[in-house]
Amino acid sequence: MVRRRMVRRRTGQQRTGCPMSAGARASAMPRAVPRRILAVWLPWWPTERLARRLPEARERPFATVAEARGRMVIAAVNDRARRAGVVGEMPLAAARAVVPDLVDHPADPAVDARVLESLARWAVRFTPRVAVAGPDALFLDVGGCAHLFGGERALAGSLREGLDRLGLSSRMALAGTPGAAWALARYGKENPTVAPIAAGSDELKEVLAELPVAALRLEPGVVEALSSFGLDKIHALFDVESVQLGKRFGFDLPRRLDQALGLLDEPLVPLRPILPREVRRAFAEPISRAEDVRAATAGLLGDLCRLLRRTGEGARRMRLVCCRVDGKPQSLVVGASRPLRRKDLLMALFAEKLEQVEPGFGIEEMALSAEVAEPVEEAQADWTDGWEGGKLSGLLDRLGNRFGFDRIARPTPRDSWLPEGAVGSGSLLASATAATPRWPKGRRRPVRLLSPPERVDVFPDPGPGEPPACFRRRGRRHDVRAAEGPERIECEWWRQVSPPREYYLAEGEDGRRWWLFREAGDATRWFLHGVFA
Repeated sequence: MVRRRMVRRRTGQQRTGCPMSAGARASAMPRAVPRRILAVWLPWWPTERLARRLPEARERPFATVAEARGRMVIAAVNDRARRAGVVGEMPLAAARAVVPDLVDHPADPAVDARVLESLARWAVRFTPRVAVAGPDALFLDVGGCAHLFGGERALAGSLREGLDRLGLSSRMALAGTPGAAWALARYGKENPTVAPIAAGSDELKEVLAELPVAALRLEPGVVEALSSFGLDKIHALFDVESVQLGKRFGFDLPRRLDQALGLLDEPLVPLRPILPREVRRAFAEPISRAEDVRAATAGLLGDLCRLLRRTGEGARRMRLVCCRVDGKPQSLVVGASRPLRRKDLLMALFAEKLEQVEPGFGIEEMALSAEVAEPVEEAQADWTDGWEGGKLSGLLDRLGNRFGFDRIARPTPRDSWLPEGAVGSGSLLASATAATPRWPKGRRRPVRLLSPPERVDVFPDPGPGEPPACFRRRGRRHDVRAAEGPERIECEWWRQVSPPREYYLAEGEDGRRWWLFREAGDATRWFLHGVFA
């Protein structure tokens, strides 16, 4: 019996070399980039932002002030004021007693936040992952891109040089977690401070151990409670169970501690990229007829409105650029008093200006961009919408584009208790959402306010807290049938421009209603301040 040995033949190409080891296979697979967070703290952000346009903010002790609990307090200071003894939340009167030549300016947190977001977008040149961290700090995730700048310290140095050119002081720290970077940026000894890479490692624990508990981004009340128990350093929290810390001091404490050590993930929300608000159209043959320019503009407006609808925005200022064959571009700028993204309304604004376009030998390309865009709040229109619903806005748009929006003003609220000081004049193109402060609700005010208040004679003299029975204005007598009041109004204590007033809403025999007041302390001085409808 003959035994046949079966031979397994290999098909395909023959392999060469030794097989890949498990370690080699692991190294060939893509690895996750270690997380490296660069925290940038701007300790004098509100005052240094104003110092770019206010010379006195650079040369003298400077502070921003805000109203709190009926008095003016210090909101932020510059380095000169801090060295002189002025600190945040100090009453303005106490600060002036310490530094008589202190220069103050109203605080505007909304503008601070908006400009800080612009600064964050400027920092995108270093990494695409930039987030705003509170009112005066930024987070940059530089993992995987630091080598492009020569390393982490070189990247931090380049960023610091850029901030110095902008006139901004900064402290920086790099760590594996946002919480650790935030803590080291404020309380680290070096600038910048570079912590160990591994999150959750013993090295990172040692770096954070000697920092104060305030470095964990805790509320001031929690920090004071921890200090009262002798837990003023982070290392004192390591031996206490998280459950016990949460029960005694709130569960925000163990969460912040675990986030700083890397035991609990803390995601960063980077800035939303600014989507381009520009549309273009190129023509196979140059166009020169007016109807062709109008049709091309209508098509561009349709494309732009669809783009704005996806972003939830409306255009406030648009620019149409016509590129001619001879290389001389022409541009038209159109503004609107409110955000718009309806093609017919926008086309009506351009219709009056398209006659200014001189095509020359022809236009080969047109571009339309929304230079200023704001969010649009959708609302259901009804049959009661009149001038306020669209006709008034359309009239303002036409007047503004024909004569200039700088010649049209609208009333804006001002921070004053006096009626004549509570109204200011603002630009028609200014964002209505940015108008601060807002007029308080629940106050009855006349439709027509006299400026200045008109002196009237009241007889007989009413007693304290009593409304007038009759008054004479411009030689005509008016009998008061009913009255409400008094409403006591006085100016801010730091202004002292007029004595306190007692206002009365008086109704005459003919049904007309008046807004009268007398100055406190002098029953003989009566004024007419307004007339109701």
